[in-house]
Amino acid sequence: MTRNWYAVYTMPRQEKKVASLLTKKGISNYYPLNNTTSTAPHTKKIKKDPLLQSFVFVYSTETELYALKKIPGVINFIFWKAKPAVISEEEINVLQQFTSLYSNIRLERSNVNIGASVRIVDDPVISFKENSATIRFQTLKIILPTLGYTMIADREKVSTEPLRLVSQENMFNKQVGSSSYLSN
Repeated sequence: MTRNWYAVYTMPRQEKKVASLLTKKGISNYYPLNNTTSTAPHTKKIKKDPLLQSFVFVYSTETELYALKKIPGVINFIFWKAKPAVISEEEINVLQQFTSLYSNIRLERSNVNIGASVRIVDDPVISFKENSATIRFQTLKIILPTLGYTMIADREKVSTEPLRLVSQENMFNKQVGSSSYLSN
């Protein structure tokens, strides 16, 4: 039988314990951690909290899954159409990379779309001042269709670029490749 990633639903705040027990039994697993920075005025503490609360991902065959329900802290599996939901390898890889590169990740619910691929949405915040444009916080959004979540992280990127003003007359005469009129 082939191995796939499945989502195990755990008791609240039992992700680390369940992952440890799974590892002791030799079962490949992963639970994504979110590095969060405290907002206390004089201290900067980084905490590692589960990104998806009460979720641990296991790499297993479907027949091995039901034995995992006997592990303390495991409640059940996430199901899709009366079968344990298969989480794509692509989504697990994206979760691993995203959580290793970014901190203070936020989650938003999105539509579950089994079979769709991961989508990346990049939103820069642009402010205009005199003859320049400043690009600040770029919000990176990654849509995880199988899990039904969008991960969001802010990246600090500040660059000031000269703004080239284009008259309406010239705008229609030139072929512009994008809706942005910023030049390098």
